[in-house]
Amino acid sequence: MLWLALYFPQLPLEVFVRGRQQAGALAVVEQAGGREQVSRCNAAALAYGIRPGISLPAALALCDGLSVQLREPARERQALDELALWAYQFSSGIGFEPSLLLLEVGASQRLFGGLPALLQILQAELEQLGYSAQHALAPTPAAAGLLARNLPGCRVLSEQQLRDAVGGLPLSRLSRDDNVRSLMRHIGLDSIADALALPRPELSRRTGPQLPALLDRLLGLAPDPRPQWQPPKYFSQVIELLGEIEQVTALVFPAHRLMVALCGFLRGQGGGVQRLHWRLLHRDQPETHFGQGLLDPSRDPDHMLEVFRERIERLQLPAPVVAVGLRVQDWQAFEERNLGLLDTPVSADHALLERLSNRLGDQRVRGLRCLADHRPERAWRWCDPGESSDVVTGSGRQPGQTQPPWLLPQPRPLSEHRGQPQYGGVLRLESLPQRIEAGWWDGFDITRDYFVAHSPAGERLWVFRDRRGGGWYLHGLFV
Repeated sequence: MLWLALYFPQLPLEVFVRGRQQAGALAVVEQAGGREQVSRCNAAALAYGIRPGISLPAALALCDGLSVQLREPARERQALDELALWAYQFSSGIGFEPSLLLLEVGASQRLFGGLPALLQILQAELEQLGYSAQHALAPTPAAAGLLARNLPGCRVLSEQQLRDAVGGLPLSRLSRDDNVRSLMRHIGLDSIADALALPRPELSRRTGPQLPALLDRLLGLAPDPRPQWQPPKYFSQVIELLGEIEQVTALVFPAHRLMVALCGFLRGQGGGVQRLHWRLLHRDQPETHFGQGLLDPSRDPDHMLEVFRERIERLQLPAPVVAVGLRVQDWQAFEERNLGLLDTPVSADHALLERLSNRLGDQRVRGLRCLADHRPERAWRWCDPGESSDVVTGSGRQPGQTQPPWLLPQPRPLSEHRGQPQYGGVLRLESLPQRIEAGWWDGFDITRDYFVAHSPAGERLWVFRDRRGGGWYLHGLFV
């Protein structure tokens, strides 16, 4: 087995700033020794001379416009859960430690083209998500986590290298147990290698069984069982913004980060999505909800972002936005499609329909679809643009029969003169009528003879004679 540890040293800060592209001086503070002191700060705060460890009053003295956030451990744990949802595409074996994510990637190397390619993809997507991580590789999860915190970039690919890699690290980085720290002071233990060199019975007698068991798990000499994490069945995440957004164009940045997380979830599940549900949270107003539709299932964040830009152009914000949420519950299986040499990923007509649907609204852009029914009123239905036509069989129209492209909403009665229909005068009927007799099974029973007719004004019409109720009717026009 090979474990990849992703350590997020700036996680307490990044959970606040990842929703905005630019932020002013910001510091995250926490209680330490009875006072509030800076735990993390961004680059803008560093430029003022603010550093982690200084007191909050001292930081405010250096920058009177400093934004201050109290550290939120619960929010950090939620961020790790969301990162695990994204990372499930790389590994199904996922573990957690404080500010750290563990992935079993031994079986994933070939799938992603080797370790260098896998690490490159991970780093690129983490940057798009708004997080920075230190990584390390080791045969055991405990060693991978320890090395990621203390020797970032370290790659231990065999158990033979493991003892040398962790041996030089201070023992205090492995355990904070009071007995271990007391032993270190009294007999001069300094590194993990020093502890490994001691006789195991004597070490257990001095420190208790915890430290020897921890060393065994570190080296892979004892099992290290961890709870098996399982992803949820649907995607739902919210990015809280640092400040308020008043312009819809500024929503693109946090929306893209949510889309990258969504596509990671979809790739892990082998799925794609056609419908995204967005919600915008306001401080003193009800939430704003809107949908984003795609013609085909997708898990491409760049394509989703392009459609999102089209969708929000007509969005009116009732109030400034303080958080952006994305929810997808009805994702579906995704099938990759190989393109030919001259194929394009999305045709121009396909892209135009998608843009129109999101710009004008789903109900204003619809398609027509033929159904397997001889009755003209029942031979078609409205459908979503680009909907696949292989769900039902073809229409009931027979070869050689002629029907107009424009049907009236309801057949219009025609007057008669000596048994002949009139429409601006007596109509001239073409020979060989088309008889349609169907519908006894569903209550819409018809028996009609349809004719192509010509009016005195030169119009070409589609008329029928009702064989049961009598009378002539105009049903369609040829254009």
